[in-house]
Amino acid sequence: MTPRQCFVCHKTEKDADTKLQHCSRCKSRSYRGPACQSSDWATHKEECKRQNYVLEVHLEPTNITGPSIFRTLSCPATSTFERFHQAIQLAFGWASTHTYDFKVKDPNVEEEEDVDDDQAIANMIRSLTPGADRSGFPRKNLFRIIEKDPYGGKGVFSGQGLDFIHNGSRQHPRTPEKASSMIRLHDVLDNHQYKGMPLEYEYDFGDCWCHAITLVGRRDPTKGFVCIDGEGHGCAEDVGSTPGWQRLKAAYRASNPTKEQVDSMRWYEKRASNRESQGLGGGRDRIWSKDTINARLATM
Repeated sequence: MTPRQCFVCHKTEKDADTKLQHCSRCKSRSYRGPACQSSDWATHKEECKRQNYVLEVHLEPTNITGPSIFRTLSCPATSTFERFHQAIQLAFGWASTHTYDFKVKDPNVEEEEDVDDDQAIANMIRSLTPGADRSGFPRKNLFRIIEKDPYGGKGVFSGQGLDFIHNGSRQHPRTPEKASSMIRLHDVLDNHQYKGMPLEYEYDFGDCWCHAITLVGRRDPTKGFVCIDGEGHGCAEDVGSTPGWQRLKAAYRASNPTKEQVDSMRWYEKRASNRESQGLGGGRDRIWSKDTINARLATM
């Protein structure tokens, strides 16, 4: 195996008696030091591109199993979080009818104090009240990336607008926020302040679909998003969070479904925002197609 060498002076780590450093952006070239890197920059800058992030996006990993639902995406480092949101929607088959946010989770989240039922109700009401003082609530997130127009194009009584009622409980005076259209993936994933911190995408503040995001590798840069792995059929929109999804799957597995189960299957096949006329019977809850997802992603 050929030892790694400086792209400019061609010295190996043994020759140079120092550890070679990668180009911090593209990782494709190694240098003995700043002098070598500076002398190469005039030619290298034309082809120096940040590597893609390989991100595993896992829907409710603790609560949804048998099968789990995840997608592994190769993501351009310069993409905005708004574009990343759009890619997740296409990869999971969501219908984009609700609002969303991304959160860098605080691994040292403060524990909530035990309170009686009356105080718990009062705290809940206060957390949902616009403009209420939330400084007394525990901070759960280090940073929050939000939708620029949380009401969407259809106003306050749309799915997005109704979701925004719950926005207050996600805010905290010590958690900075930035619009998803104004921040790129590398601004967070290459930020040493957030290195190793849990990252989460939440869609639909009513059903609260939480997607855990894990950086699992890097790949050569691409112009768009690419799905490289996954499992499980996409979840039904507005089904009633994880319990509703489990009940819907149970309905399709029932040998003699109840009227309620028949109604829920009919709803999914005919009226759900991301309905599928074929339903989920015959093990279709396990079916997903990488080719179909990539065809969708190619339209972005």
